[in-house]
Amino acid sequence: MKRRGSTDSVPDDGSFEPGDEETAKRTRTAEDGVSTVQHSIIVDLPIAAVYKQWVDFESYPEFLPAVREVKLTGEVYSRWTVAISKLSRQFLVEILEQLPEERLVWRTIEGDVWFSGDATFDAIDKQQTRVDVTVHWKPVSAMERTAAALGLAGRVVRGTLEAFKTYIESTGGPSGHSRIKVVSPKG
Repeated sequence: MKRRGSTDSVPDDGSFEPGDEETAKRTRTAEDGVSTVQHSIIVDLPIAAVYKQWVDFESYPEFLPAVREVKLTGEVYSRWTVAISKLSRQFLVEILEQLPEERLVWRTIEGDVWFSGDATFDAIDKQQTRVDVTVHWKPVSAMERTAAALGLAGRVVRGTLEAFKTYIESTGGPSGHSRIKVVSPKG
């Protein structure tokens, strides 16, 4: 079933080339101050398992130390608390589009940070799945702008994907914490 929403996306200018799972694709800052990061990883599990784990947001604190808590607050909304060192942030995320086992698009709609992103899922074969993630975020504080200028967002996205891969491959499949039913906010 197709779920649709709209997102602001960065046009593909041809610089996004598929590569191995260790290669960050591209990090750049647009004129409006939005930083864009793209990264891919290969997970050694079938697409159904990988996708199901990806949308199990409440399990993220188990494999991402910076994610302290995720609470579902509605069919397409979740409240996140993240902390890095002494800096803690809270934000509400809205799912804009869901194509099961193909694509998930999200954005923040309130909170301490502004970002949007999408993840696409492609079956390489019956036992391997490629996950491509693009994140757009707008640094607000001086520390965030410095992090964007240094390309630290790319390391965060790469580290997140590597932690996801390690977690799901070590558990053998989705953890099943959340009973998430993502539907379009437009019906």
